Amino acid sequence: MHVFDQIRLQDLDRRDWQLWVLALAMILILAGGMALLMYSLVPPDALSLSERTMLRGVFGFCILAVLFVGYLVDRQMVISRLRKELDAERTRNLALRNQGSSELLQTLFGASQFCDRLALELQRATHRGHPLSALSVSLEAPNLSQSQDVYAAFGEAVKAMLCKLRAEDSIYQFTPGVFGVLLPRTVAADAHRVAVRVADGLSDAMGSSQRYSFDIRVTSYPEHAKTAREMEELMNLPHAA
Repeated sequence: MHVFDQIRLQDLDRRDWQLWVLALAMILILAGGMALLMYSLVPPDALSLSERTMLRGVFGFCILAVLFVGYLVDRQMVISRLRKELDAERTRNLALRNQGSSELLQTLFGASQFCDRLALELQRATHRGHPLSALSVSLEAPNLSQSQDVYAAFGEAVKAMLCKLRAEDSIYQFTPGVFGVLLPRTVAADAHRVAVRVADGLSDAMGSSQRYSFDIRVTSYPEHAKTAREMEELMNLPHAA
């Protein structure tokens, strides 16, 4: 039976219609056979009251069978209409989600703003003796062919990262799929813990569809770099490469 159970999702609607047609045909065949069997029991010269009542019962059964089949057809048409409306609503929600993800990506600052903020935070950390860390997150979506699907996946990834960051942390988009996260007053050990939380959020947002893959690297002052230029080079910023 496993051979017949292997149905593609694209063929689901067609198989559903086939099942309904088969069910209606079987109902009509059984109802017709029952009507013929009942009619054959009525003698041609049905004159008595009981025989006339039986004949009316045969025709009543036929009418009831036709009404029942008509009701099933009407319910199937209603279900088909509701399914189309549900598909249209799902498509509209998907388009709104993709639009929201694209708008979120457009609101992110770029590499130049990240460099300015990095220099400011590093100067503040140097004067006050505070640590400073940054994350470089690279996303790749080789399984997505359309650009809108890629933007939607990256937008969902950004939302997942924002949920794992603190209020004082900030995220920037260097190039499509490459992001930088600035973590003020964060030592390297804490930055690695943040990276683990971000990775968990990205995995949850990715789900079982494996829409994208990601790589996270941690760069900290003063453990890994002493200047802003060194941090930019370790993070492979576009202008610093």
